[in-house]
Parts: sequence; structure tokens; C-alpha cells
Amino acid sequence: MTNILILIADALRPDHLSCYGYSKKTSPNIDKLASEGVLFENAIAHGNHTLTGVTSILTGLYPTTHSLDSPQNYKNWDKLWEDKKTPLNFLSEKGFSVAGQDKWAYGRLGYDINVKNPVVFFREYKDFNFFLWFRLETTHLPYNPKSPYDTMFLPKDYKIDKDAEERINQVRTKSIIHKPGLISQVESGMKNVIEPPDEETRKKYPREVGIVTFLPEDKVYIDALYDGKVKTLDDIIGEYIEELKSVGIFDDTIIVFTSDHGEALLERGALGHSSCSLEGTLYDENIKIPLIIRYPKSIPIGKKIKKQVSQVDVMPTIFEILDLDLGLVFEGRSLFGLMNGKDLNWIEETYAETIPCGWQVTKGDVRRIWAVRTGDWKLIYYDFNENKAGRYYELFNLASDPWETINLLEGEKEKFNYLKERLDKWINTMVSFDVV
Repeated sequence: MTNILILIADALRPDHLSCYGYSKKTSPNIDKLASEGVLFENAIAHGNHTLTGVTSILTGLYPTTHSLDSPQNYKNWDKLWEDKKTPLNFLSEKGFSVAGQDKWAYGRLGYDINVKNPVVFFREYKDFNFFLWFRLETTHLPYNPKSPYDTMFLPKDYKIDKDAEERINQVRTKSIIHKPGLISQVESGMKNVIEPPDEETRKKYPREVGIVTFLPEDKVYIDALYDGKVKTLDDIIGEYIEELKSVGIFDDTIIVFTSDHGEALLERGALGHSSCSLEGTLYDENIKIPLIIRYPKSIPIGKKIKKQVSQVDVMPTIFEILDLDLGLVFEGRSLFGLMNGKDLNWIEETYAETIPCGWQVTKGDVRRIWAVRTGDWKLIYYDFNENKAGRYYELFNLASDPWETINLLEGEKEKFNYLKERLDKWINTMVSFDVV
């Protein structure tokens, strides 16, 4: 018997996990999971908001193909799949009980079991082959961990003044936090096309807006609150692991732990990701994610891989571990050989795109950001209006400038031309729908 469990932690940065080198002990259960499987040090998301990332993971397709990257395309998305089967459809046909978290019509992806509590699901389906994906919003804004996690990661001598306390209170209470001069769908009065359909979920995740200009000194407290949420998440992961062990299916389950996208923590003044800050970018703080895979029956234990991989590689990996060749077209590549030291010619190249305001984009905003990333280089293309004055590029050497602060566009023309050609080719593959 083999099960698949994909745990997607919303807005989780790898550099705030101990197993990724973070100095604070935020993640003992996740660390243990990594020590028993394979940890990918350079995993990349294909966008900067949730639906893009989740759909890329579950289909093995780039957002240019699956098209779930904007509210406009969300309205048309069924057209893409009306005559096709998703990977989850194939797993269902192979006898797997296919389940997921039913929010905002993810069920279109091919599952019919709605899971609200994985622990209950494990107990009920322990005797079946199952596939379950579940997204935990623990590390999403607002960051308001319960005691003692709310202060656990603050420096002992830390003191906060009244003005800073007011700014931090927004972090604790608001799910959308942006600078003055920006506007979200919520504030514009637009109806959000991915509004949760049930009242219970709307109450649990209210879209409340804070307008704040943070100061650099706020980062210490914000990081501490975020770390408290990471520790809270880690406790939940520990509960899931203990339940899998309790019902006797831990080693029979392929466990994938990852995130839908990263999270800005004031690196450039913004907090959150695109749908929270309205300043979504494709810098690494927003697209670098954790990826850990555990399945001791066929992959190594305690291995770390530096090669760059991405979200579209997850599903083909699962299908190869299961030895399923169903003729599916994946744009990602299986990581099975890489994990087992056999894929020595792995090509480190992947792509991402975002709309700066994510799912809070207002009507008429057609701005897009595109990027190609290799192991050592990244080219970002900004297409901010229909005339060339709003189009520009940034080129970074990630090996020497991992925080992406020095634009090498003028001094690296050969590298720019090569990456631009690759990026243009990818952009031109984009599936287009008529906007309704």
C-alpha cells in the first residue's frame, strides 16, 4: 500500500526553518522529517500568490499553461480542462481515494473528498490507498501566534515604543497590509472571484485591510511574530506525523512538504506576498520555498540537494515513485533520479510570473512580472503598461548577490541576451482566454 500526502504551508520561507540553516529553533518536527528524507536547498515557486503555486504543484504545469494566474483567467479556467484529465483524475482511476482542501473551487483539479482535518482523514482512510493535499494557512498574514509563541523569538531586552506598537498591531490583525497610495479589491468594492463560498470560512479568514508604512526597526518584531507562526505550524506537522505513525501508515506514505510561495518580510519595505502587500515581486524572498520529500522505501535518508528544482517537478516525481506511466504531459521533471544520484545532467532552469496585486488586483490593472531563474542567474522582466516606457529588466548574479541588490543589465549583455531569449520563448507559450 502506498499513500501520498502533500502538505502546502502558505507563505512559508525556507530560511526561517532550522533545517535550512535558521539559527532559531522554529521547526523541530519539520527538521526531523527532513532528516529522514531529501531536502532541496533551492526550490522555486512559479508565482507569488496561492492559486498559481498550488495549481502548478498539483498539475506539473507552468502557469503559462494551466492559466490559473489572475481573476480574469480564473473565470475561464474550466475551458482549459473541459476535455482533459488532470493527474488527480488519473490517480482516482487507479484506485486512489483522492482528497483535498475544498476552497475556492480547487475541486476542479480532480478530487471529490473534502478534508477539513487531516488527522480525522488518516483515521478514516488508513486502509485505503489515498492521495491528500492540504494547505495550512498558519504562516499567512495576520501573524498573531498564541502565547508563549508570540514572544518566544523576541530578543530578551527588546522594547517597543507606542508608534511601533500601533504598526505591529496591524500585523497581528490584518490579512492585507499595504502602503498608502495602493488599493485592493476589498477597498475598491469589487467582488472577489475567489471569495470563500461558505460563511464559516469567511469568518475564519476575514479580508481586513491595514495601511501602514513600516520602518526598518519593525523587522525584529515582525520576524519574531512570523517565527512564532512557523513554530505553530511545526506543532501541527508534528500532530500529523504522530497520527500517521499511530494508524501504522507513516512509512507507507510519500510525504511532500512545501509551500505555495514565499513571503516578503520588509526586505524592500513590503510585508506578505502579492495578495497581501499589493507589491508582489519575483525576488527570491517571494518565490524561494521549502521542499522536503520523505519516502524511505525508495529515496535516500538525510540527503540535501543543491540543484535548483521547482513546483512543477513534484507531481512527475510522485508518478515515477508510484511507477505510473499514463501518458500525462508534465512540464516538470521527476526528481527521483536526482534524489538517487542518477540524474547527473539536471538542467537548472525554471520560470515564474505574477501580477503585483495577486488576487487583490483591481479592474483594468494589466501589469505582469516574468522571470527566468537558473542556478546562478535570474532575469526579471516588468511589463507595466502597453508602451515600452513601462517595460524594463533586472539581471542578477545570484551566486555573488543572493539578495538581488545589483542590477547587472548593462555589464552582462551576453548573459542578458541568452536569458531574454529563453524568457521570451516561455512567455510566448502562454495560453490565452477571452476576458469576460
